[in-house]
Amino acid sequence: MSKFLEVFDPISGELVDKAELAGKECVREIVNDALAAQTVWEDMPLYARGEILYRFADLLEQDAERISTLSAREMAKPIEQARGETLDGVKLIRAAVERAKHLYGEVLADNGPGFEHDLVFTRREPLGVIACIIPFNFPIELTFQKIAPALIMGNAVIVKAPSSNPLAVLALQELADKAGIPAGVATFLVCERDAMTECVIHDERVAAVSMTGSTGAGKQLTREGADTLKRMFLELGGNDAMLIFEDADLDRALDEMVNSRMENNGQVCCSTKRFLVQKSIYDTVAKRLIERLQALPRGSALDEQAVVTALVSEKAAKEVESQIARTVEQGAVLACGGKREGARIEPTVLLGVTRDMDIASNMEVFGPVFPLIPFDTEEQAVEIANHSVYGLSSGLMTADMQRAFRVGRKLKAGAAVVNGSGGYRHLDQPFGGYKQSGIGREGVSISLEEFSYIKVYAMKGAFS
Repeated sequence: MSKFLEVFDPISGELVDKAELAGKECVREIVNDALAAQTVWEDMPLYARGEILYRFADLLEQDAERISTLSAREMAKPIEQARGETLDGVKLIRAAVERAKHLYGEVLADNGPGFEHDLVFTRREPLGVIACIIPFNFPIELTFQKIAPALIMGNAVIVKAPSSNPLAVLALQELADKAGIPAGVATFLVCERDAMTECVIHDERVAAVSMTGSTGAGKQLTREGADTLKRMFLELGGNDAMLIFEDADLDRALDEMVNSRMENNGQVCCSTKRFLVQKSIYDTVAKRLIERLQALPRGSALDEQAVVTALVSEKAAKEVESQIARTVEQGAVLACGGKREGARIEPTVLLGVTRDMDIASNMEVFGPVFPLIPFDTEEQAVEIANHSVYGLSSGLMTADMQRAFRVGRKLKAGAAVVNGSGGYRHLDQPFGGYKQSGIGREGVSISLEEFSYIKVYAMKGAFS
């Protein structure tokens, strides 16, 4: 008997739709089908795979409004942001195909005695079947960050949609089929965790897992895949710092603070989550930040003007509410916000945050919360910024470019964005972090290599 997952609008509580949960037997069949289909897909010429994926991109672009609206409704993401995310998916498909067409191998030199008559060259070949585990916060973009490079390189993909908001991801199946991707090559499903673990992660025939999620989930997944030595590509948690020096353009700094932290109501892995502000401008920044946050338009996810909508669920909002309370208990001052109504939570500013508080180091808050941490010197700011198990991204605001790159070099993070927030993500960027923020990199400039083996072909005596 089929089981269904009901998906509700986080703001209104209305039922958006139901999604069928794939059981263990179904997931096993999907793996078998993917293994069989992958060999056929791999044998298809790259240009032919590219033509199919271009059709996929065209269909997604044509259907962008439906996909975006569905995504906005099921997770309360502001509709304009949902549209931008869907169109990023279109760009990612086209970019991956174009790069694959120009991803060349190498001919190795006869650099030692005994090799002078040999022809030695390299070629990229697919890993096989790749499991892609999608997070709730950017379900469309992060699906295509994974599947576009995987598919063009000849892999098959099994895409697990997020259980909280699977509908937009599951809707991609129809487009993939219509584009002509062979059955079994790209399968989109939602299932319970134990089905994914038992039938996919533990299956030695599945070559790799690409997951975006929490650091805790990444650690558990690594343990579950250890016995089969799967390749793991993990984009995990972050508690990114922005360093705001006294010579910064404050209007620009405030723009970056608000735009980064308020995107998707603060549910962004690489958004700035710690704001380190030099003491001489601390009070000014706090006052102006509060004024900006209080003026942001509120509304439903489908309101074209709304910035403040809601989190993905009431459960998520309650977690953020408890993290705010915990920080206040540790001595911070609640300067504005902090109120929760269902899945909604008001933008919150916490002042007087110190280095020893949880929020200043390892507590990742997935919501619209702005902890402001004062600092005196450049060295102190760097020490506080690096005082975390995370190192996904970072930002720094200053007019002194020598300082910018001097400090950027010292920040233990996967990116240092000068006069911007760590929420910056170029589609080609090799995105990923230091420390416990993940393993591997993701982006058009690197994912094709991540999702393929490099094989050496050698013909001895070719030039004899």
